[in-house]
Amino acid sequence: MPFDIAIRVESAGRVGEDRAAAFSLSDGHLLVLADGAGGTSGGAAAAEAVVARARSLAVTSALDCLRFLEELDRDLTAVGQTTAVMVALFEDHLFGASVGDSTAWLVHTDGLVDLTENQVAKPLLGSSRAKPAPFGLRHCRGRVVIGSDGLFKYVSFERVLNIARTSPLAALPDELVAAARLPSGGLQDDIAIIVAGQQAVAADGRASS
Repeated sequence: MPFDIAIRVESAGRVGEDRAAAFSLSDGHLLVLADGAGGTSGGAAAAEAVVARARSLAVTSALDCLRFLEELDRDLTAVGQTTAVMVALFEDHLFGASVGDSTAWLVHTDGLVDLTENQVAKPLLGSSRAKPAPFGLRHCRGRVVIGSDGLFKYVSFERVLNIARTSPLAALPDELVAAARLPSGGLQDDIAIIVAGQQAVAADGRASS
């Protein structure tokens, strides 16, 4: 079954340090989000490297994702530090790995699964001491919502969950960014968001959002 995927990256200042992308796999998609460490000269470059290196990655298990992040932890020591979330998404299952304080949820109509609940926030990727955590096979029912801490730190759990459940998928990133804005319209931190969900299929077999 095909997926709808929507992405938004919004900077709180002139130079943003968050990155997000989705890449095609042979029978699915690889969702990648990175939040470069703020206040460091290499945060943006480290986040960019995570996405760039993932572009040609082929993964078949959570262990593949874990090993990729472990390798990056060593390779980025001269570049900078960043969080990272990887979700490999297929028709009937997903898996991945993460490190840092970015978050990935699998949202159902009756609840959610925090895919990143076991991740280690620090040290970050690029420290050579990061401890990425894998998450195993999950039945892919509902919507995947991945966000940097610019979302989950400044928007309540309840509000994120309500928007994720009720808004059209294509509008989700914009609505989540709007929820994080100050009354002035500004943001307190950069935000990166990826949302994905299976398309509905009509009786004639055509996919619809």
